[in-house]
Amino acid sequence: MTDATPLNPKFVTPPNHFKMKVGSGGISDALLKKSQQAIDSVKLDFLPYAKDFLTEFSTHAKTALDATKNRTESKENIIGPVMQIKANGGMFHYQLLSDVADIALQFIEAIEDINEDAYDVLQAHENTIQAIISNKMQGDGGKAGDALVNELHKACTRYFEKYKEE
Repeated sequence: MTDATPLNPKFVTPPNHFKMKVGSGGISDALLKKSQQAIDSVKLDFLPYAKDFLTEFSTHAKTALDATKNRTESKENIIGPVMQIKANGGMFHYQLLSDVADIALQFIEAIEDINEDAYDVLQAHENTIQAIISNKMQGDGGKAGDALVNELHKACTRYFEKYKEE
């Protein structure tokens, strides 16, 4: 095997059946512009949905407090509606709703169980979200929004200071 001839590889490109079905190219700029105009023209009010998510949040928080078994399961149920508020608030120009829900979500995920004090902190979040919805506070809420966010951070900090692991 002393043959010094170089190997001549042959590259084979397998057929792309998916590409054959859908074709090639992209979305035209005109279609993208038309789609964006349709999105911009939709005037969906998120607040009724936020109210429903808030009701669900409140119900699950109370259930988690009252539960004698499966508290972690109840705690997990709280996360769903809070995540919905967080994910959708900013998309519908209610960034303050997303910010408050984010604080609540981080708090819920960090606590072990829903005790009376944790429930009080969750109620503070609930009351804040209710105030934002009632006052239709769009955007970040300005100075009032900053004050609300700061007070919720302080409430969470006080909770964790009281229940810190030793």
